[in-house]
Amino acid sequence: MRILTALAVAAALVLGFSLPARAMSYACDVTYDSTVWTGGFVASITVENTGTSTFSPWLLQIVFAGDETMSSGWAATWTQTPPSLQAANPVWAPSIAPGTTSASIGFVATFTGTYTNPTGITLNGVPCTVTYI
Repeated sequence: MRILTALAVAAALVLGFSLPARAMSYACDVTYDSTVWTGGFVASITVENTGTSTFSPWLLQIVFAGDETMSSGWAATWTQTPPSLQAANPVWAPSIAPGTTSASIGFVATFTGTYTNPTGITLNGVPCTVTYI
């Protein structure tokens, strides 16, 4: 009888008191540093993973309100589908782990009229908190 009671208590401890799995969360902070001149600008960007889950692979999307046209970019695989630019992770940096910051990426672009900062930046579809410098 003692053996059955001990087994029942052990089973209850193992099955009934197990901790729930930790929920995955995705969050990001972006620093967007731009230097603007008449008709053009250069932007340097860093991304910090402030969540608890790794972004792997990663895709940064930058949405503009105007007619910005990228002429070149670095440290990512860049594509443009107006009104946005997309930066896909480079082969040498396929992920951004929690609590870490990506390497600086950036691009050079042209515009007509008045320059305005991007209207939104997302990482793998997750809206990022953006600091404009």
